[in-house]
Amino acid sequence: MKLISGIQNDPAVLLTLVIILISICIIIVVIILLYRLENEKRVTRAALELKKITNSIRAGLIHFILEDNCKILYASKGFYDVLGYDKNVAKEGNKVSILDFIDPRNTDFVHKIEQQLGNETIRCEIPLVTKGGNLINMLMTGNSSTGRDGKHTLSVVFVDISEQKKMQELILLEGERYRIATELSNDILFEYHIKTDEMIHTDKYKDIFGAVPVIQNYRKNCEKRRDQIHPDDWGIYLEFCQELAEGASIIESQFRIKDRLGEFIWCQIMGKTIHDDYKMPIRVIGKIVNVDTQKRELEALEYKATRDPLTGVYNKEVTIKKIDKYITGNKNGMHMLMLIDFDDFKSINDNYGHLQGDKILIFVISRIKEVFSEGEIIGRIGGDEFVVFAGNISCVDEVIEKATLLRHELDTTYTSDKTTIKISGSIGVSIYPEDGLHYEQLMDLADKALYQVKEHGKNDYMIYSSAT
Repeated sequence: MKLISGIQNDPAVLLTLVIILISICIIIVVIILLYRLENEKRVTRAALELKKITNSIRAGLIHFILEDNCKILYASKGFYDVLGYDKNVAKEGNKVSILDFIDPRNTDFVHKIEQQLGNETIRCEIPLVTKGGNLINMLMTGNSSTGRDGKHTLSVVFVDISEQKKMQELILLEGERYRIATELSNDILFEYHIKTDEMIHTDKYKDIFGAVPVIQNYRKNCEKRRDQIHPDDWGIYLEFCQELAEGASIIESQFRIKDRLGEFIWCQIMGKTIHDDYKMPIRVIGKIVNVDTQKRELEALEYKATRDPLTGVYNKEVTIKKIDKYITGNKNGMHMLMLIDFDDFKSINDNYGHLQGDKILIFVISRIKEVFSEGEIIGRIGGDEFVVFAGNISCVDEVIEKATLLRHELDTTYTSDKTTIKISGSIGVSIYPEDGLHYEQLMDLADKALYQVKEHGKNDYMIYSSAT
């Protein structure tokens, strides 16, 4: 009471208190105004952001009554904008129903909705016609409510999915094109899942190879397919399986696979590894191409380019290259070169003709090829001169054994059309490395040894010696 009495008796104090109270009120009002202003700014920014998002989405909101011929109760501006209409102009043009904007060829719109009335969400794709007469694909999503009159009011959103639809159609088209191209080319597509070790082929795999297209534990059980791979290509096939499992970036291999008729055919396998977001390999997608015809044609061309056309042994150029290449890769071994010259072959050609002479060469060379393995090089270096090169000889006794075997095969008789012709040959032998370090040196000394055989009666062999 004393405080109030003091204030009343002292006008200066009272004035000070009034000023303080007024200042506090002003500050409070300013704070409230600033808060409301900031809040309005946030709302405005949010509205602008929402407007940007709304404008960027080609969509519209619609309410319509299904049983009243799909009459529009409300349609947002966005709906008309997508179709290129002004809202008022559309109404003036008597476009008051959803059906007025739907492609006339689409007659099952109402039926599609009726089938979904019991669902929580109604969803379907509808082609609408723009003001310019173009078709756009719209996705309609929403729900329905039932009024007292039993009619269904639908509240739905139409979203323009034309671009997505075009992309989808392009993807389907490209897939169909590739499928047709694959069928026409006999290519087999495959997809290998690294984690599950599952190999999935297209159905053409069964048509060509007579096997199940889907193979579980493909790499783990690769040994079970040994009889399906050509024995000479088994190592290549194992490398292919290893590259699959490891997820090599690019996989390319060629090997022979047994087809459904039991014949081995050359196949080219090409694959590309797909990685996940962590750059880990997850799948290999590729194709198997039948290249058997091309491969055999190439082999035929290579054979023709490297072989003597009459006898089928290597021609001179290839013989020299193969012998020198073998020596280069086996410098520490002992090798032998045998130079063959048929005895009196000129008289055979003179007496029986060159055609008969060719038949005799084919006959004798076929005998030589039967007793010498593929690892030994047989080549024709002249008219009736041939070379047999044997690598990695263990000792001189083996040299004598092989030379004796060759002389025996040359000493034979050819019979044809009641004609019997005695045949023999002379052989000069040189040995690597003591007689030479490459073909030319070995040939030179083998030729000298051959000359000595001719001088001493022919039909025999001689190993070169500097004493002869």
